[in-house]
Amino acid sequence: MEIVKLNGEDTELYRRIAHLVMNKDVLASNNNYPFKTSPGHVWFVAYDSEGRTLGFIPAELKNRKATINNYYVAHDDTHILCAMLARLTEELRKEFAILSVTQNRHVQAFRKCGFSIMFEWEKYVKMIYSEDDQEKRS
Repeated sequence: MEIVKLNGEDTELYRRIAHLVMNKDVLASNNNYPFKTSPGHVWFVAYDSEGRTLGFIPAELKNRKATINNYYVAHDDTHILCAMLARLTEELRKEFAILSVTQNRHVQAFRKCGFSIMFEWEKYVKMIYSEDDQEKRS
C-alpha cells in the first residue's frame, strides 16, 4: 500500500478520487454528505500496487488546526484507516492541532491512532490527536 499527500486542488487528487466521491455507495458510507476540498485542504490517499484507491482522508488547514471532516476507507478497513492516520499525524502534528469529526463506527480505530474524544453527537464524535495518547497505546 502506498499513501500520497496531495494538495486540495491537485489534478492527481481528482484522478485518484473522483470515481469514489461521486459513487452512491461511498456517499452513503459518509451519511450522504458530500466531500469538499479547497486550496486549504491536504489529502492523504491510499492506493494498492495496481493503483486502486483504497481510501482517503482530507484535512482542512486553517488557524493552526488540521480538521478531518469526511473521509473514506474501503470496507471500513481499520488497517488502511490507521495507516492513513499515521501518515497524516506524522506530517501535520508539528504545525497543527489535529481534530477529527469521526463517524461512530471508526472511533476505536481513531483511539488506537492517538485520538481522544472531545464531544459526542448522535452520528459523529469530535476527537483530537494527542502524542501522549499515542505513546500510551504503543
